[in-house]
Amino acid sequence: MNRRNFLTAAAAAGMAATGLAQAPAPAQPAGQGREGGRGGRGGRGRGGPANVSAEKLARIEIMTLNHSNMIKLPWQEATPQRTLDIFDLPQYYVDVYGVRNVQFQSNHVSKDNDNLDMSYIRELRAKLDAAGTKAHQINIEIGTMAQMGPDGKAAALAGDARAAWLERAKKWVDMSPTLGVTRLMHNQGALTDDSKAGVTSLWKDLQDYATPKGIKISGETRGAGVPTPGRGGGGQAAAAAAAPDMPEPERLRYVWGILWECTVGSGGYTNLDFGGETRFHSQQQLHDAIKGLLPRNAGGMHTRVSPTWDLGTAIKYAESLGYKGMYTIEVNEDAAVRIVYNAILANLA
Repeated sequence: MNRRNFLTAAAAAGMAATGLAQAPAPAQPAGQGREGGRGGRGGRGRGGPANVSAEKLARIEIMTLNHSNMIKLPWQEATPQRTLDIFDLPQYYVDVYGVRNVQFQSNHVSKDNDNLDMSYIRELRAKLDAAGTKAHQINIEIGTMAQMGPDGKAAALAGDARAAWLERAKKWVDMSPTLGVTRLMHNQGALTDDSKAGVTSLWKDLQDYATPKGIKISGETRGAGVPTPGRGGGGQAAAAAAAPDMPEPERLRYVWGILWECTVGSGGYTNLDFGGETRFHSQQQLHDAIKGLLPRNAGGMHTRVSPTWDLGTAIKYAESLGYKGMYTIEVNEDAAVRIVYNAILANLA
């Protein structure tokens, strides 16, 4: 999914300037202090749940992606850095953050995208239930729906590749009720005017299959502008540097305008990813995307911080529009989760 976090000193300083200080942790009963527990030593999950209402905490969702480097999976080789078993992750989120909403990456749910291990998935569900948590969404990395060619044009999957992608995606839809999931987010790949019709058609076929099962299929904002060949390896900044100069309205159409057209055409849903410093260059650009994509929001937005806009201001704006969904924390590592967590809580009414 090529997800990245932009947590710079400038961003942290900006948050401090707007009063996004860490909320105090509640007092712990005797024998239940954080030191030495799941959120204790080693720099992992420092602090504890913020001293705020359960209603506020219910608006936060944490992605398992944030803890990829420390999660232990049954099919992975053990390393000293992998200190948190995947089955302990739901309780960890409760103990350290008081958060009961979990968003999974597909590679944390299954080793093989085509052959889902239902016994493992049922065990994972049992651990979620035992911790009083819920998995609302899986970000399914089962192959992109459109590919950028060397000619600068993007073609949607066709023929056997399209059929294989759809068959694979339907397996994830069929599995979702077992884990309790009601949202799946695909990777649409390169959205251009060349790929738009094909992506819309494939997305519609999957949403039509998922709707009777109560599953929403969403797509997220990706990239910094017009897709370019080979963009995937260098990140948002590299993509921005490689993209040709263009007026901002045109660039933003590639960021979220074509996504909206595909969403409406497919009957699917949106998952706004705020992105880093290259996606939205100002507060107004981010606010325009929030307002534009909100009517078909799947129930969550991916949040982080950036030096080009203020997260707290964006949250207040979304709330002013009547947004009632979750703010999903997407960063690169455990230590950064607390920064975004504090910003969200400080700006919810």
